[in-house]
Amino acid sequence: MITQKERELGSRFALINIGATIASFVILAFVIGPDQTGYDESLGPITNLIGLAQGLSFLGIVRLSGKLFNSNENPLLAGAVAVAYGTAVVGLMFTLTPTFIANGFYQGTMSADMVTDLGFALNFTQFLIGALWVSQVVRADSGQLPSWGRNVGNAQAYGSAAVLLAFYFGAIGETLFVPALVLFGIVLYPLFIFGLFKAFADQ
Repeated sequence: MITQKERELGSRFALINIGATIASFVILAFVIGPDQTGYDESLGPITNLIGLAQGLSFLGIVRLSGKLFNSNENPLLAGAVAVAYGTAVVGLMFTLTPTFIANGFYQGTMSADMVTDLGFALNFTQFLIGALWVSQVVRADSGQLPSWGRNVGNAQAYGSAAVLLAFYFGAIGETLFVPALVLFGIVLYPLFIFGLFKAFADQ
């Protein structure tokens, strides 16, 4: 059973996650630019901190979603929560590491560019696991989500999973993949998280 304090935390995590997701996209797409690869020396520390906020807030949302939607009585949701949480923890390790390497006083064999690129590549697996989690949250919903939240969640989960699997098998090109990534990751995902915010906030 979820407590009032956990509801308040869930609402706060949801808003932080929405803000960090949109801020990260705006900086990467319009300030740094889509042609930039690897670690950006000027804005890297900022984007890494935003990534940390995004990752930590996502962990909080995933953990508390299990309580909100009673994962104790739903083994599929419990499994999705566990896998999404574990995958997000791995991703969290890549948020600050590039800046630690770039500004570190030691000389190592691993560069900030290398870790940034690896973290970017690992994001695709995290997105796919995230889609699984979203689908199970919607499946377990019994009226906590607003009605539009269920529709958005299903569209985000199954749409992004289809695009990611097409990308995995090389069946989709960049011209289609980038707009799909924006639709499912920057439009529908924050909308679904806002639906979760409403679910946490409603008493």
